[in-house]
Amino acid sequence: MNQEKIGAFIAMLRREKGYTQKEVANRLELSEKTISKWECGKGLPDVIYMEPLCSLLGISVNELLAGERIPIMELLKKMDETRIDLVRQLAIEQLKLRIYKLYGIDADSVKMSDFGAGSLTYFVAGGGKKYVVKYASENEMNHPETEPEVCAHLLEKGIPVCRFVPNKQGGMISVDENGRRFHVQRFIEGTVYDYNQAPRWLMHESAQMLARIHNALADFPALPTGIGADFFKYRTPKAALKKYQDTLQKALANGDTQIAEEIRANMRILAHFPPYKFDVDQFTCANTHGDFMSTQLICGENRINSVIDWTTACVHPVVWEIIRSYVYGSPLCVNGEIDIADFIDFLRTYLQEGKLNAYDLENMAPMFFYFTAVCDFYGQYYNSLTRNRVIYLQQARLSHKLLQWFDAHVEELRKASQEVAAETAGQG
Repeated sequence: MNQEKIGAFIAMLRREKGYTQKEVANRLELSEKTISKWECGKGLPDVIYMEPLCSLLGISVNELLAGERIPIMELLKKMDETRIDLVRQLAIEQLKLRIYKLYGIDADSVKMSDFGAGSLTYFVAGGGKKYVVKYASENEMNHPETEPEVCAHLLEKGIPVCRFVPNKQGGMISVDENGRRFHVQRFIEGTVYDYNQAPRWLMHESAQMLARIHNALADFPALPTGIGADFFKYRTPKAALKKYQDTLQKALANGDTQIAEEIRANMRILAHFPPYKFDVDQFTCANTHGDFMSTQLICGENRINSVIDWTTACVHPVVWEIIRSYVYGSPLCVNGEIDIADFIDFLRTYLQEGKLNAYDLENMAPMFFYFTAVCDFYGQYYNSLTRNRVIYLQQARLSHKLLQWFDAHVEELRKASQEVAAETAGQG
């Protein structure tokens, strides 16, 4: 294959479609530098990105690898499937060679993970040991360079997290021939529970674990800001309505009538949204996981074996992560309805080791209502070209149901949380 020809072809098609390199990178959740390398003929897209890239550019995989348009598309349609299989096998062999060269790991088997929406993860076995090779999505939310340091700190504090394998140079982050960053971890045995499938014991343990994480990271240097003042400044109901309008057109153009109706329902709530004002400085904001929920917990028999995927570690308002971990984990929230009494029990469990102030508890429900309203999760689904983007749709639909519930019950949850604040003050 002629890499320079393929790169020039990609660049030509991108310009024809009116995309910038940055826009293509964002759609594929890669860095702009990676797209540039492809176009300069200094690397080829990994197989996992070939189909999404071809879909974006309006070509077949055959045409991509040929570096030119092929007119007899119907004749070559079946050949695409065969070629993709061959390229996928080649990608696996390249990964084996890469980790042997950089880590000295002689892989016997490599299997691509089906979990995760944006990251690319492989399970590797070799030399009687198991490993995880992970390429994190390249976007503003992910910080793979801090993950090894965060995990090392947490291990010292007794928090069960990932153990990273150093490369031959002693580094925890490696770069492949396309300039993409990846790392290698020890494989951890256990079970991962999907959204809203966490058993009762895990809901209790996860609340305690979240408090312990916040305490353990209290003396770690400040991580990048997650939800901060800029979030509330720029993510307004007015701005969200405009984004939803654009996403609605994509749903209609795609024939997704049910999604379109869900988007319209969200827009109706935004049209009369309460004029909330939040002072981020009054929230308890702390270093945290950034994406803590049951899907990030590897579990053993009634215990958490490890908290994984720390690429999104950042500073968040603590109450945001508390309520989010509950609604994404509890089976009682599967239909987007919060059992207030059960959530308050979850909150009290967190408070056995964690700390919140009166402002946190008074504004937790309105703040999460606001977050759910102004974030266009459907847009994330339509704009992503990652292979597991259906996870974004799953999140969007749960958020849609939650938004309807909050619109009717936010004051009930606020009142219940304020009662916990009164209890806490009384105990103090």
